[in-house]
Amino acid sequence: MRGTTKIFRIFGIDIQLHFSWWLVFILLTWSLSSAFFPYYFPGYSTNIYWMMGGVAALLLFVSVLLHELSHSLVAKARKIKVESITLFFFGGVAGINKEDMKPSSEFMMAIAGPIFSLLLAGIFFLIYKLNGNFFWTAITFYLFQLNLILALFNLVPGFPLDGGRALRAILYAYFKDLKKATRIAASGGRFFAIFLIVMGIFSLFNGSGGIWFIFLGGFLYFIAGVSYQQVVLRDTLSKFSVDEIMEKKYLALNPEMTLHDLLKKYANKEEDVFFVKDKTFSGILDLKKLGKITSQMQKMITLKQLAVPLSKVRNIKKKDTAYTAFKSFAEQGLDLIPVMENSRLVGFLRRRVLMHRLILALKYDLDKDVSVNGKNVKKNLVKNTVKKKIKKKKTSKSLPKTLTLILSQHRHQNPHPYKPDQ
Repeated sequence: MRGTTKIFRIFGIDIQLHFSWWLVFILLTWSLSSAFFPYYFPGYSTNIYWMMGGVAALLLFVSVLLHELSHSLVAKARKIKVESITLFFFGGVAGINKEDMKPSSEFMMAIAGPIFSLLLAGIFFLIYKLNGNFFWTAITFYLFQLNLILALFNLVPGFPLDGGRALRAILYAYFKDLKKATRIAASGGRFFAIFLIVMGIFSLFNGSGGIWFIFLGGFLYFIAGVSYQQVVLRDTLSKFSVDEIMEKKYLALNPEMTLHDLLKKYANKEEDVFFVKDKTFSGILDLKKLGKITSQMQKMITLKQLAVPLSKVRNIKKKDTAYTAFKSFAEQGLDLIPVMENSRLVGFLRRRVLMHRLILALKYDLDKDVSVNGKNVKKNLVKNTVKKKIKKKKTSKSLPKTLTLILSQHRHQNPHPYKPDQ
């Protein structure tokens, strides 16, 4: 997640803080010190209330961290990779590798969070009842309530909440179909999101606030849709390999060629990403990332000086799924990725080729026969020539908005190739 800062590492997991956390921390501290604590525990100074608000807000986020950590530790116990935990505006999120996860693993991970939150609620309740110190009595009273709410809220059977993930695991085990299970669980998440929005609207009319319910409901509704479309994306891209769509014949430019010569020679070409190689150097040159270079500099600077060395690029393999390549493009921000076998370069995969194949697969069910100019074409025969014909064929079928948003993140911000300075 962008805008995060690593604060420490525990159990091999990076704990990160998103910049939005600070906004919530300040708002929550202000709300507790000016409203909650003065209402339930009147008669104390403003400074005391501010101290209580700050400590309570901090301990609430510690509770959220422990909630996410419980998910992560269960995942690690089941040999599932956990990269990080990020605290942000709406709480926390664990960076868990969910690929090929068994239903039993997802179920155990999902329920671990709410169970731990219930345990924390019980601990804070006991401290609240047994502790005689006013300061900690007030704080533990608040933390008992919030951890109980956190547990019950997450148990709602709507994806992407923990209860929704548990429901998806059960449905996946029953139907043996992850897409169907996710669609049903995500529908539950959307219904709950609509309920929150409606409740927030009624609260606004009653003069008791409600903007947070509307905001949270809208966020959950959006995430539920995106979560389902991501499963569709993964399922679709996992059906074909890098070998099917890679370029096995490729052009290698001389690293000593100047940028001016490159632009002059390929001015009318659509390509803006090139492979640069000689006996001592190999790299990838992306014209879109060069920025402003004057005409004089274009005649002096070589491709070797501008290209990213191949050693610094994470490669993929022919047998990898297209989904693995999709993630690699997203993580590295590249438009061309080398394909290696036994430390030997065997080809390249371009982002636009992958995206074109993905859109084809989404618009046309490539598990079935595809009609092109009156002919049926099997999935494994949809090669470059056929794809060009299909691309020209108009269709009224459109992609879901949330999926379009995901795909848009992989499109070029500037689709036009770099032009010489004029």
